[in-house]
Amino acid sequence: MKFSNEIINAYADGELQGGEKIEFEKVLHNDDELQQELDDLYALKAQLHNAYKNVELPVRQQYASGRARYAMYAALLLLTFSGGWFSGEMINNSSIAKIESFDPAMKVITEQPGKYILHISVHDKNKFKQTLDQAEMLMASYKNKGQNIELEILANSGGLDLFREDATPYTHRVKQLSKDYPNIRFIACSNAIQNLREKGLEPKLINTVHQGSTAIDQVVKRVHQGWSYIKI
Repeated sequence: MKFSNEIINAYADGELQGGEKIEFEKVLHNDDELQQELDDLYALKAQLHNAYKNVELPVRQQYASGRARYAMYAALLLLTFSGGWFSGEMINNSSIAKIESFDPAMKVITEQPGKYILHISVHDKNKFKQTLDQAEMLMASYKNKGQNIELEILANSGGLDLFREDATPYTHRVKQLSKDYPNIRFIACSNAIQNLREKGLEPKLINTVHQGSTAIDQVVKRVHQGWSYIKI
């Protein structure tokens, strides 16, 4: 059963009641994907709370702190996790006026050229290949131009299988990319690893893969620093 984002958010906020709540929890108990989605949402809310709890709003906007403010930040970040391309420059050029009119205290970081984070979160061999193709294309393009580039490939949830020696068809290619391009970094989400361990599975990662923080923490950090985010 597929729940809407509104229902999932309502449950996370403790606002789902009665039969809807009972039905949601029945499905949640046996749905790993829904559990992961809810975990990511809880992590996002915690991240936003920690990041902005000490930011003081102008007096005229004090009444708008709390729910409406966090909803805006959550909308921006959840948009990045829904797919596609997201970068500091895109926010700055197309949305900064709207953001600043809502919250002048928010500082938008402009894009840092040559810094990318690719994110894969599903077990899909076609997307595994697409992720590595995209990475190699970016690295080769900058190398041919004699320009510097930093690239991170981040995997969580089912996407972690791209980095597992017992689950990926791309072990050799991941190792070769690491050898050919020292400025590429493969990162495995700590939550995804822990979820497998709780199921009695010990993921054997390719030796060029690093265990990082949670996926949401890494994306928030890099986007804040001006990296361009690409969801595969």
